[in-house]
Amino acid sequence: MAKRSIIIKNWPKYLLQWGVLVALVVFLTGIIPSKEPADPEAYCPMGGLEALTTFFVNGSLPCSMSSLQIMMGIMLAAAVVLFSKLFCGYICPLGTVQDLLIKLRNSIGFKGITVRNGSAADAVLRIFKYALVFWIFYMTATASELFCKNLDPYYAAATGFQGEITLWMSIVTIALLVLGGFFINMFWCKYLCPLGAISNSLKFWIWVIVLFGIWWILDILGADIPWWVLLGLFCLMGYLLEILNRRPKYQILNVIKTAGSCTHCGICNKNCPYGIDVDDLAGGRLDAVDCTLCGECVASCPTNALHIGACQKKKSGFGKYLPALLTVILIILGIWIGNRFELPTIDEQWGIEQVSEDGTVTQLVDPESLAEIRIDGLRSVKCYGSSMAFKAKLEKIRGVYGVKTFVNHHYVIITYNPDEITPEQIQENIYVPSKFRVNTPDPAVTDSVKVLTIRTEKMYDKLDLNYLGLQMRLTGKKIYGLTSEFACPLIVHVYVDPSENLDKDWFRNVVEMKVLSMPVHGGGTKDTEVDFEFVDMEDSVSYIPTEDLIRMLFTPFKAEFKSRVEKYADQPQYIYEIADQDYEKPIILRNMPYLSNHLSRNESIIGIYLDLNEDLVPAIRIRYAAPMTEDELWKQMTMENWTITYAKDDVREVPAKLGFEKKGVVKPFDK
Repeated sequence: MAKRSIIIKNWPKYLLQWGVLVALVVFLTGIIPSKEPADPEAYCPMGGLEALTTFFVNGSLPCSMSSLQIMMGIMLAAAVVLFSKLFCGYICPLGTVQDLLIKLRNSIGFKGITVRNGSAADAVLRIFKYALVFWIFYMTATASELFCKNLDPYYAAATGFQGEITLWMSIVTIALLVLGGFFINMFWCKYLCPLGAISNSLKFWIWVIVLFGIWWILDILGADIPWWVLLGLFCLMGYLLEILNRRPKYQILNVIKTAGSCTHCGICNKNCPYGIDVDDLAGGRLDAVDCTLCGECVASCPTNALHIGACQKKKSGFGKYLPALLTVILIILGIWIGNRFELPTIDEQWGIEQVSEDGTVTQLVDPESLAEIRIDGLRSVKCYGSSMAFKAKLEKIRGVYGVKTFVNHHYVIITYNPDEITPEQIQENIYVPSKFRVNTPDPAVTDSVKVLTIRTEKMYDKLDLNYLGLQMRLTGKKIYGLTSEFACPLIVHVYVDPSENLDKDWFRNVVEMKVLSMPVHGGGTKDTEVDFEFVDMEDSVSYIPTEDLIRMLFTPFKAEFKSRVEKYADQPQYIYEIADQDYEKPIILRNMPYLSNHLSRNESIIGIYLDLNEDLVPAIRIRYAAPMTEDELWKQMTMENWTITYAKDDVREVPAKLGFEKKGVVKPFDK
C-alpha cells in the first residue's frame, strides 16, 4: 500500500505527531511571541518520573520540577499499564524524528540495517537503555537535579545547547539519535531511550507490583534495603522480561487480527516501525512489548484484517481513533490535575528530636504543641536551591522547627512553637528590607526629594517591592525610588519629585493593580499577576537631599584580592574607569562577578568595583598595576568569550556577559 494512503488512513497519529513537533519548533524558537519564556521541560513525563522518584527518596523535588511534570509522568505510566506506550507512538518528538528518518531513508532507496527482534544483537543492544535508566535516576535522586538534561537530545536541541547540558554527552546522543535512526529503524526508541525502558517495564505491571510489594514488606520487617538496590532490581527485571518474555498480557487495548481475513501478504510487517512480526499472529491479540498502538500495521492492511480494540469479536472502525483520543484525554487530565495540587519541593523538620549514637531517640519538642503558618507570595522561593536557602534562614530562628515550600505557587508552610515565637515575629525574621530605583533624579534640577510613606499588605517577598516600583514607573509620575522596612502592615517609603501631589486614592489604584503589564525586548508585553493591598497613607512628609537618595538606591559591587593588595602596596597602581548611566541597571550588577572572575586570572588585577563616581554616575572601575597596561585590559574586557573558573577543576569558556563599546579613562589610584 502506498505510503500516502497509509498516512491518510492513519491521520490521527500523524496529526498528533507532527502537530506536537511543529508546536515545539514554533514556541521554542519564538516564532510566535509569548508572554513567558518557553519552558522545554514544562510537560516532560521523564522529568516528572525523576521528580517523583526524588520525592520518595529524599522528600524533596529536583530543581524546577512541579506537580505538572509529575502528573505527566503518572499519566504516561497509566497509559502504558492500561493501554500501551501512547506517548511514544503519538507525542514524543524524538519518536517523530525517528519516524521521519525511516521515511527519509526509504525515499532515497537506502535499505538500512535490520536487527531482528529476539536476536542476540537485539538482546545486547536493549540493555543500554536500562543502564541509562539506572544512571539517570541514581544521579538525579542523589543531586536533586534532573540529570537527564545533561544528555537528553531533545533538551539540548530545544535550548539551542544553552541549557544545563554536558556538551559532549548531548552531541553523542544527538548523533546516535540521527545516525542510528537513519540506519536502524527506531534505534533510539528501542535501544537507548530511558523512557522507553520504563514504559516497557510497566507493560509487565504485575511483576512491578510484586517487586515493590516484596521491598515494602521487607522494609516493614526491618530490612534496611537501599533505594538504589530497588532501582537496580527494577531495571534488571524490566530488561529480562523484555528479552525473555516480550509478550505482556494485561492491557485493555491491542492490535487484534481476524484470522479469516488475513492473506499473509506481510505488508503489516514491512510497515511496523519496530519490526514486530504482526503477520505471525494466527488470530487474536498482538502482545508485543514494543507495540505503541501507532496503527501503521492497521492502516497498511489491504484486507482490513487488523483493528485496534479490546477483543476480537467487537470490530469497530472507531478503534483507529482510540489511541490518539486517549492520548489527548490523558494529557488534558494530567494538566488539569497537575495545576490543582502541588507536592512540596522540600518538606524538612529539625530540632524536634535527637538521635544519640546508640540509636536512642530523645524528644526535644512535643509535636502536639507545634502549629503551622502559611505565607504566600514568596516569589524568590522558586526552586530546590532557593527552597534550601530559605530553610537555612529559618533554621536560625528560635522556635521554628520545619518548612514545606511550594515553588509553583510561591508559598511556604512553616512549623513553629507558639510558646516560643509568634507568626508576626516569624514574618519579621524572614523579611528582607528592600529598595528599588524607579527613575534617577537629576541633582542639577532638584536638590531634594519628597518622602511619602504608605502601608501595604501581601508584600512578603523581597521581589514584591520591585513589582510595585515597576507599577509606579508605568504611571509616568516623577517617582524616583522605594524602600521598605518590616512592620504590620509593611512600611513603604516612596521618594517623589517635590512637584508631585499624590494622594491615597492614587496610591490605592496603583498598589492594588491586579496585573503588571511590562514591555519586553523585541516587542509585546509580559503580564505578571500581583495581589498587593493598600492599607493607608501616613500624613507626615519629609525631604532628603537628592544626592543622598541616589547613593542610597545604588547597590555597589566590590571584589578585591587581598594577596595582591599586599603584593602591590608599594608600587604604582591605576584605576581604569568606564562611566555610564546604564550601569545602574540590575543586569550589570548580576554580571559583575563574571567580569571579576574573568579578569582575576591576570595577577596584575587587584580589584574590580561598581560604584558611583564623583559626578554620581555609575562606573565600572578596574584597579591594576604593571605589567598590566590600558590596552591589554581593554582587550581582555572586550573578548568575545570569557574564561570563568567555577571550581578548581571546572574552568569554562562562556560568551561575554557584558559588552563595552567606549574605552574608559585611566586615573592614578589614590592610596
